[in-house]
Amino acid sequence: MNRETANPVWESFWSLKRNHEWWTHAAPEIEEFVASQSAQIRPDVLDLGCGLGRHAILFAQAGFRVTAVDGSPAAIRRLREWADRLSLRVQTEVCDFLGGRMPPASFDIILSYNVIYHGRREKFAAAIDRVCALLRPGGLFYFTCPTRNDGKYGFGRELAPHTFECEKSITPGDIHYFADEADLDELLSKFRLRERTKREGRWNNEGEDQFYSNWHVLAEKI
Repeated sequence: MNRETANPVWESFWSLKRNHEWWTHAAPEIEEFVASQSAQIRPDVLDLGCGLGRHAILFAQAGFRVTAVDGSPAAIRRLREWADRLSLRVQTEVCDFLGGRMPPASFDIILSYNVIYHGRREKFAAAIDRVCALLRPGGLFYFTCPTRNDGKYGFGRELAPHTFECEKSITPGDIHYFADEADLDELLSKFRLRERTKREGRWNNEGEDQFYSNWHVLAEKI
């Protein structure tokens, strides 16, 4: 866990306890997704960019074999402590989500919630390719990313088409890539689309009411 492995944006964020409370509660849609899956049929799960581990814990409680990776040592330490308190086994690693030591075809389910769009499109595409390599045939990939209707689209410094560096954010300096349907279809060419929904609403962004619009995608490796 040396400093070179840490993502500085997220290490700074997760090192502050005031940022923990919200992110210890599983998202309702992921609770529904976990309930829809069988640990006997698809036993091996990767939580890619796990943060504090709310969804890794959820899968482990449901009987899945769980691996969780994140670029923040502080987040991984918190997850290990949480799993120990609950007597749950979660394999963890501090790494960039394009790295890690997992061999190909290791997982039946990969979850990446609010993670892989943090960067330019080529990094987003590389992450999806990495997921495809790590999944077994018929494995499921559930991920989220912002649509081009999201309130953050067009704000901050434009680094590339549909790519903006956030200036006013809970994680200043963070980069977001925003996708549309055609873009996702191209990126997921090695997958069969099972479900794609758009979830929208309002949230409090550092005291400012802001509209959010996110894709929730479930795809199956062909």
